[in-house]
Amino acid sequence: MERNVVLSNVAGYISIASWVVVLFPQIWINYKRKSGDSLSPTFLYIWAVGDWLNLVGAVYQKLLTTMIILAIYYIIIDIIVIIQIYYYRRRRRQTDDEIVGETIPLINNTSTPESRRQERIKQFLFIFASLIGVCLTGVISYVITSRMKSQEVSNSEDQGMNIVAQIFGWASAFLYLGARIPQIIQNYQNKSTEGLSLAMFCFCVLGNITYSLSIIFFSIEPHYLLMNLAWLVGSGGTLIFDFIIFIQFFIYSNI
Repeated sequence: MERNVVLSNVAGYISIASWVVVLFPQIWINYKRKSGDSLSPTFLYIWAVGDWLNLVGAVYQKLLTTMIILAIYYIIIDIIVIIQIYYYRRRRRQTDDEIVGETIPLINNTSTPESRRQERIKQFLFIFASLIGVCLTGVISYVITSRMKSQEVSNSEDQGMNIVAQIFGWASAFLYLGARIPQIIQNYQNKSTEGLSLAMFCFCVLGNITYSLSIIFFSIEPHYLLMNLAWLVGSGGTLIFDFIIFIQFFIYSNI
């Protein structure tokens, strides 16, 4: 059991590290382009509502602290990105200046196949190094906190199922599953993923996988898994849609 708790906590810390940086690449791209139009507002709204419901459900069910920390951070980062998008929209309306959005495709069109290949290699290396760095950060964070205090063990395995928590948990799970659909549709309609950060979705995948593992490693008792099923579906189920977006990146040749 102690070994399972360690693995659960390590996975949880890696997941936290993933979500701490998940939107930084997208925020940076939005800043450079002075636009957030590549992101579907509906995608962000659904995601934000799902995060709120996820937080309420996690608190009611008294889940692992890592899950509650993640839920709070989700909400904070959602607000930051939404503010950024509408700030650039308002700024563009005021200045009537869309030069940045128009020049980026022109640069891509005039680049040579060799330069695009080199750019893709650099991007892949950066993402790979970033993912390794996030994993190491999670492991180091666990080691530091485990030496500072005894590891917290959630008693949720011994608790009964909280109906209110389950309602909020399942509601957030379905919202998470549907949140990426508007983004996928927008990418398809535009025939482009221009302005979207590939690194952001890579961090999403890493965060969701380790989030799910933090639950599974803690216990595989049927009652415990059933009690946490909503959170497993909400995190693990979105991987399907993340991989669809990866396919769109390849199809539209933006990676």
